[in-house]
Amino acid sequence: MNKSDIIIRHIAFFFSLALYLTLLPIILSYSLGYHIDFHKLIIYKTGILSLRSTPSGASIYINGKLIPDITPARIEELRPGTYFIEIKKEGLFPWQKDLAVRPNMVTRAENILLFPTLQVTEKVSDRETDNFFIPDDRSQVYYMTKSGLYKSNIDGTNPKKLSSYSQWPSDIIGKKLSPDGKKLLYFNENGIWIIYLNGLKLTKDGDAAEVEEVLKGPNIIKDVFWHSGSNHIIFVAGRDIDVLEIGKGGGKNIVTLNKCGRQPQGVYYDAYNDSLYFNDSPAGKSNLYRLDLKEKFFGKLMERIKKEFDIIYDQK
Repeated sequence: MNKSDIIIRHIAFFFSLALYLTLLPIILSYSLGYHIDFHKLIIYKTGILSLRSTPSGASIYINGKLIPDITPARIEELRPGTYFIEIKKEGLFPWQKDLAVRPNMVTRAENILLFPTLQVTEKVSDRETDNFFIPDDRSQVYYMTKSGLYKSNIDGTNPKKLSSYSQWPSDIIGKKLSPDGKKLLYFNENGIWIIYLNGLKLTKDGDAAEVEEVLKGPNIIKDVFWHSGSNHIIFVAGRDIDVLEIGKGGGKNIVTLNKCGRQPQGVYYDAYNDSLYFNDSPAGKSNLYRLDLKEKFFGKLMERIKKEFDIIYDQK
């Protein structure tokens, strides 16, 4: 081997060694999730974007640019930052959202639901309806119409007139069925009404349901709840939390259970435990309170009320 060959081999060896030492950090960086920005001469760690839609096979746009992948997709080696993601498929409304990609982490959007642009609507009833109510069991629909109260199956079949009552307020806030399923209340800011659902037993007017206004007061009604016994209504009016005993006709027993420092906020009724949760600030500081309204509580309360009425009657 002559001297020139030895020099060439040495040059090749050192060139290969230099190339290896140069490329090794780059290869290791990519394998560990790092990328190199040669323009800015910085090394950064990449993130992953996981996208899944129903239905699948939707196109993916990142910052307005269509990429080859379709859902479900796992898009890797993304530089950290916020990306505007669009998921599109013909015949469906597009899904759009800003998603943040973080270093060495997977950002997931895997519950994307695409709704059809062509919606199918079906008329359930031909009657002009002012309001309606569907119980939690979704077995039937109650219609409040100008010609009376009706009910039908959930799909509108087998309609039946329950009452000729038609004086429905136009500003109904809520409607709630009693736990025993025999009474339906509805209310607005000024009053509470009860629909007594009598089943097959007709009233003297030939109706299978009766409607009664049980409360009309000066304080604005915020919310109304059924007690589990189906014989009492708890309602929040103004700053008061009141209870009303239900009974057809005659006077109503109304008791103020709690006077709050302000109108209760964030009112929630736990029907399972008969407990009312509310925010109040009697001393200027807002706190969460719980009012226990179990059956024993009402029994003692009504005994006290009746006793007071008896004392007043004896004094006369």
